[in-house]
Amino acid sequence: MITGVCLNPSFDKTVEVDALALGEVNRIRSVRVDMGGKGVNVAVVARRLGLDALCIGCMGEQGAQHFTRLMDAEGLPHRFLTVPGAVRTNLKVVSRDGKGVTELNEPGAPLSGKAMEDFFALAKEEAARSEYVVLTGSLPPGCPDNTYGELIRAMGGTRCILDAGGPVLRLGAEAGPFLIKPNLAELEQALGAQLRTLRAIRDAALIFLRKGASHVVVSMGAMGAMYVSEARTLYAPALRVEARSTVGAGDAMVGGMLLGLQKSGDMAQAFRYGIAAGAASVMTEGTQLIHPADFERLVSQVKVQEV
Repeated sequence: MITGVCLNPSFDKTVEVDALALGEVNRIRSVRVDMGGKGVNVAVVARRLGLDALCIGCMGEQGAQHFTRLMDAEGLPHRFLTVPGAVRTNLKVVSRDGKGVTELNEPGAPLSGKAMEDFFALAKEEAARSEYVVLTGSLPPGCPDNTYGELIRAMGGTRCILDAGGPVLRLGAEAGPFLIKPNLAELEQALGAQLRTLRAIRDAALIFLRKGASHVVVSMGAMGAMYVSEARTLYAPALRVEARSTVGAGDAMVGGMLLGLQKSGDMAQAFRYGIAAGAASVMTEGTQLIHPADFERLVSQVKVQEV
C-alpha cells in the first residue's frame, strides 16, 4: 500500500487567458476545477499506474463533501479528518501567449494542536500497513516547519518520501526519510544558495544525504533530473514532449518512482519511471496529472547516464 499525506488539500481552478495583463480586465477563455493537493496528486497517479494507494489528511469542513465526491469519482480510497474552516481554492492562470502559469494559492484551514494529535494517530495507524508513505505539499496554518519530520519519526521504520522545500525540507531530512524529492527551486531555497551546475546540484544533494536522507532526486524542469545516493549519481535529460501544464509534474514523478520501486526495488529503474511519469504529466491540461498510455510510451525514451 502507498499512502499519500495531504494536510492542505485544495480545489485547483485553472483558467486560460490570451495574455495575462496585470491591473486590467482579463477575459477567461476556458476554466476547469480539479481536486488538488500534492499528497492527493501522488496517490491519484499511483492509482492510475496500477498501485494500491490511499490518501489521508485533514480538510476544512466547508467543501469537504464535494472534495470527497471527487476522490470517490477518481476511485481513490481516503481517510480525512475535518476541521473548522473551508477547503482552500488555488487559482492557476494559464497565459496562452507562452508566458507560463501564474498561481494564486490560499493558505488553507488552520490545524489546532488537537487536530494534529488526532492526525498523528491516524498516520501511525496507516503507516503500519503501508510500504511507502509520501509526505508532500504546503503545511496549513498552525503547523510548524518540523511537522513532516515529526511525522516521519512517529511512523517508525516505514519508508517515507518527502517532497518539500526550505526549512520544511531541512528539518524533514534530519528525520531520516527514505527519499527526498525537491525541485531545483526548493533545493536552492532550503540551502539559501543558487545552484547553477550539475556538480553544484549533486554537492547539494550530498548535504542532505549527510543530514539523514537515504536517496535524493532533484527535478530540474527543462534541465532534466538527477538522482544521488552514497553509491552513485545518475542524470536524465528532460524528455521532449508538448507541454500543456507543468502543474503536478513533480507529484507525477513521485508516483512513477513508486511504480518502479514496486516493480523492481531498483532506484535506477524507479528514477527512469519517474522521469517518464513527470513528462507524461506535462502533456495534460490543467491539473489532470497523467494518462497511463502516455507514461508507457515514454518509459523507453528515457536516457539515464552515470555522472
